[in-house]
Amino acid sequence: MSKRMNRESRREQIAEAALKLAAEGVSTITVERVARECKIVPSALYRHYRNKEDILDGLRDLIQKRLMENAALAVKEETSPMAMLKNLALRHARMLSDNPGIPRLMFSEEITGKNSTRRESIQQMMDRFRKAVADIAERGQKSGEIRPDIPPHDVVFMLLGTVIPPSFLFHVSDGGFDPLPQVERNLKLFEDAVGTAKMET
Repeated sequence: MSKRMNRESRREQIAEAALKLAAEGVSTITVERVARECKIVPSALYRHYRNKEDILDGLRDLIQKRLMENAALAVKEETSPMAMLKNLALRHARMLSDNPGIPRLMFSEEITGKNSTRRESIQQMMDRFRKAVADIAERGQKSGEIRPDIPPHDVVFMLLGTVIPPSFLFHVSDGGFDPLPQVERNLKLFEDAVGTAKMET
């Protein structure tokens, strides 16, 4: 007999199922379809999420968790700030390519629409992520690895610029464009632009 999930694990499983459905469009996320994806009955799902709106909030929390986990792992796995930034960019690219529901969700009316109550919380989530990346950039400036004349928040946007366009092409091509080789090439240009190694040669 399989061990029953605890509440947190079940909530995350439900959010992951909703994220999978979001790849087809946010309108496909219904309590019935999410429950079916999790192989549970809707009444069991209601013990964890009250309705679709609550599930969308759970999706937001899941995405935030993954963003911050990627930032923490990038720091843990590397020894230099530049390597941390490049690791994080690749992790971000893989997350977007593995989860096509994320961009659909982030640009949906339900999330960023004029009347969406989630806009502020999504903005706060992105602010936290950018702050984590900016902290790495600052470490690189203090260690002399990253140019001190570029504000850390500009380093953040330059780094995200290595990931977002290739990831966008991946989605609009319905997976026909492989973003990772382009992200890796972009990261070499990023390192040349913000790193100090080229300046010293």
